[in-house]
Amino acid sequence: MILGRIKLWLAAAGAFVLALGAAYWRGRSAADAAAERERLEDYVDTRKRMDEVDAGDDPSVIRDWLRDRGQR
Repeated sequence: MILGRIKLWLAAAGAFVLALGAAYWRGRSAADAAAERERLEDYVDTRKRMDEVDAGDDPSVIRDWLRDRGQR
């Protein structure tokens, strides 16, 4: 009788710990996906700015732009 109750309590505690672990794992994977999405959006923005620079521009303008880009 007492062993049955102990098993029930242990099963409930195990289910609770499992639920907490699953919630943590889902939150972590969602955060990783958001960080990757942000990184890719930054890449696209940078690529668009790079494509806007005309190769025939004054070299000092390009050098200044590259310096500003590197400081970000």
